[in-house]
Amino acid sequence: MRFLPKRFAEEFFLYSSQFTVFFILMLFSTPSIIALQPVALVVLNGFLLLQITLLAFWGHKPLPRFLFSFITPAGYSLLQTITGWTFPVDMASFFLWAVSFYVGLLQAWSGAARRSWPKRVLEAFLSFGTVLTFIFFYFYLDLRISLAMRFNAGDIPYEGYIWGLSISSFLPAFVTFIKSPQHTFFAFGAFVFGILQLGNKVKELSLRARLERIVGSVPVPTQDLKDEPGRAEAEGKDAAVIYGDIWNFSALTGKVSAREAVEVLNRYYALWNVTVTRHGGYLDQFVGDTAVAVFGLLGEKDGAERAVACAFELLQELPHLQEDLAAAGLPVIKHVGIGVHWGRIMVGQLNNGTCPALSVFGEAVSIAARLDSLCREFKQDVLVSQAVYKQVGIETQQHLQMAGEVLLRGKTQPSAVYGRK
Repeated sequence: MRFLPKRFAEEFFLYSSQFTVFFILMLFSTPSIIALQPVALVVLNGFLLLQITLLAFWGHKPLPRFLFSFITPAGYSLLQTITGWTFPVDMASFFLWAVSFYVGLLQAWSGAARRSWPKRVLEAFLSFGTVLTFIFFYFYLDLRISLAMRFNAGDIPYEGYIWGLSISSFLPAFVTFIKSPQHTFFAFGAFVFGILQLGNKVKELSLRARLERIVGSVPVPTQDLKDEPGRAEAEGKDAAVIYGDIWNFSALTGKVSAREAVEVLNRYYALWNVTVTRHGGYLDQFVGDTAVAVFGLLGEKDGAERAVACAFELLQELPHLQEDLAAAGLPVIKHVGIGVHWGRIMVGQLNNGTCPALSVFGEAVSIAARLDSLCREFKQDVLVSQAVYKQVGIETQQHLQMAGEVLLRGKTQPSAVYGRK
């Protein structure tokens, strides 16, 4: 799967590491009384980065989400074993394992759930767990500082300091902590914040569910050209054609179910629908992962400009589609290739035996398809023909650069093709 910086940032700040980040900050900010502490900082950071990286790549799958959540606590416990720590199990280690299990299990369960209401219930438990984690670490930080002060003052021995941080001392220490009015107020504020955060998350899940229903039910929002006044049943004209497809689509969907492959295509189609319509184009057809769109059918003089703008916007929106697919646990589309050409096309009503359908075909469509196939060879995500390049404005030309020359069908001389800078 392609590395997505946004996924990595979300894992680091929102999903898998709040507890460990708190722990690292605590070790860094409290006195280094335990000899292991400086080494523990380095080891914890290394295992945390490994855990977040693996979850950013494969955390959308339930089983990896659950198993990879234990990388940091397992690494920390391994370090304790190697260094021969013999004192009682400390609170931080115990809660590191407990929270990793709790969060990993609920996130994996939420990822496997297909209906929206279980996701909302699980999100409520996750928010509740996050609040408790935050309260615990505030308590643990306060406890470490107070014990360190007592140790440095000579009030307790080293064994007493270690025992004070053990899991067996948790209940009496926490009762003492929560009796303080300011700590009680802090805990109340944390729960209120958690409730507000949960409300926003539930709204987000509800919106996502509605959008997914819309994607599966809304027809292609393209302009109806059949009812244009004066339009003949068949005619030839010059227009800009976009031909795009997903690279290695067969390999992408070869190892998933038919339902997942259809969901990927539905979201991919929705992106084409919105983008082509926004730029005033006509979305002619989808065939598998291939999309064909035409600009300038109604005589617009800026058809080439609109086609290039549409191609650029679709590629700019592709990372958002990748994020959406990853969040839904679906295969992520890594690359899309697009060919753009201006030339002669045929527009006509074709009778497929059931009902007449408007179709676009001809030389320009074939050349656009050829440019699309050449994207891989030129290592470009979009290739624009010279005919299009000559028609677009200087501002658009500034975003294009010559990628090479190719011999197109029906031509005797090589023609320049242009890619994005």
